[in-house]
Amino acid sequence: MLDMALSDAGFGVLAARDGEAGWKSFRTHQPALCILDVNLPELDGFELCRRIRAQSEVPIVMLTSRDDELDKVVGLEIGADDYVSKPFSTRELVARLRAQLRRRQAPQAPQADAGCCEVRGLRIDRVRHEITLQGQSIEVTATEFDLLFALASAPGVVLDRDRIVDAVYGEGVVVAPRTIDTFVKRLRRKLRAVQPDFDGIETVRSVGYRYRP
Repeated sequence: MLDMALSDAGFGVLAARDGEAGWKSFRTHQPALCILDVNLPELDGFELCRRIRAQSEVPIVMLTSRDDELDKVVGLEIGADDYVSKPFSTRELVARLRAQLRRRQAPQAPQADAGCCEVRGLRIDRVRHEITLQGQSIEVTATEFDLLFALASAPGVVLDRDRIVDAVYGEGVVVAPRTIDTFVKRLRRKLRAVQPDFDGIETVRSVGYRYRP
């Protein structure tokens, strides 16, 4: 059903019957985006997500059960960029896929107002879609990139989770607050791999986050 619906929406689709087939297809074709069901046979969606994320920063969208928050949290922890709960509408899924692909595409020309920001040894280049800390490149997903830019481009300003969701996903998208917490945790882990004492992202209890000026 998804193969037909996404093809009708203009996507080129590669479908796999199970996780092992999906892993083989990913390595062969290097798709622009991956949709993973959690309950795949042979190789489940979580393990497939781990394998893909170990090799690529391609956007990954997980399909999860309606009430299983654990599936969502685990998926985000291991590298997924978004999740869609079952049952879902094809329109919602298509909108989320297009949002992921738009964020993944770097601008063709520099933006005069916000092409780059630098603060405390961190440099974020929106044109090249690159992040460096102390001169060392850091690989991030499109979602992580947008979240970090939203914080670092307004140092000292507290952003509540709703504002962060709007900056990352766009207005009108419903995302659980815990999702943002998970992305911040992932970013901190990657930044501290380069600078162990990194403390640039500050938690403001009961409100949200800010980047230390």
